[in-house]
Amino acid sequence: MRNPVELHRKGVSPIIATVILVLIAVAAGVMLWLWVSGFASTTPAEQRALNERIRIDAVEVKDSTVTIYVRNIGNVEVKISAAYILDTSNIIIASNTSTSQMPTIGPGEVKEVKVSESELDPGYAYRVRVVTASGVEATYTFVAP
Repeated sequence: MRNPVELHRKGVSPIIATVILVLIAVAAGVMLWLWVSGFASTTPAEQRALNERIRIDAVEVKDSTVTIYVRNIGNVEVKISAAYILDTSNIIIASNTSTSQMPTIGPGEVKEVKVSESELDPGYAYRVRVVTASGVEATYTFVAP
């Protein structure tokens, strides 16, 4: 004689199990498609920023002007959008965000970016930061003469 509990026990039918597996597979496929389509639709600005690379070669302080020598080490032309002078606490002391004064630098070229500042204390360290229109930046630390 069988136990009455065993007689009333039912499992998941094969049809319901198949439907659940198909739903899981479809959901995984949709998530994969969303990830791939988001990756493939990277905006041109993001793609351009990946190719932009700049480096600050040197900084020269003369009178009340700080001249920053910026080299384009990437393979696309870059437009400089801003230059900042910061102290060691990253507080902005001076900046130049005038787009009319900012150069466009071709691959391999070096151009000057100027920032006016008359309050640099001799012997103190400062940092310059140059930013491109795509948001790529370079920093350089120097000691004021």
